[in-house]
Amino acid sequence: MTIKVKDIPPEGMTLEFDQKLDLYETGSASTAFRAVVNIKPTGGGSLHLSGEVHAAPELERSTYLKKFSFAIDTGFSIDASPLSVMDRTPEHELTGGELETEFYEGDEIEALDFVKEQLLISIPMVPVHNPGCRGLCPVCGADLNNGECGCRREVPGGFGPFSDLKDLFKKKE
Repeated sequence: MTIKVKDIPPEGMTLEFDQKLDLYETGSASTAFRAVVNIKPTGGGSLHLSGEVHAAPELERSTYLKKFSFAIDTGFSIDASPLSVMDRTPEHELTGGELETEFYEGDEIEALDFVKEQLLISIPMVPVHNPGCRGLCPVCGADLNNGECGCRREVPGGFGPFSDLKDLFKKKE
């Protein structure tokens, strides 16, 4: 939902979303979410956005590519300013305040962009469905969470191609 910054009343506004979003830019809006976004002007075109986002996007396990649902319930607080207020000289060093501020161009903001960003930063870099995930057998590819497959997975010498490294730092006698 695109909002003209000049149309936001001084007391602010609250937007509620209950829809689907194309989170991974696949061309299909498949991630259902609920969000409440409060937008309040803070002067000079700057805004303060806060709210909550709830969703359960489908992720692929990092240990193997099996999908699972990952619950996201997060709150956020963002300061946004027009890009025109930032010093854009080539040698400009960003200040702490600029590092913590979102910038927008023009006279409109897209509220769904802030919601999408909050969902994406809430997804773990290494998604696993549970911390005790055992992954796949490196020999036969069986899901070890469903039980042992019976394959022999011990490497002769204990370290495989790196077995010579085990003696590298031993004290010389």
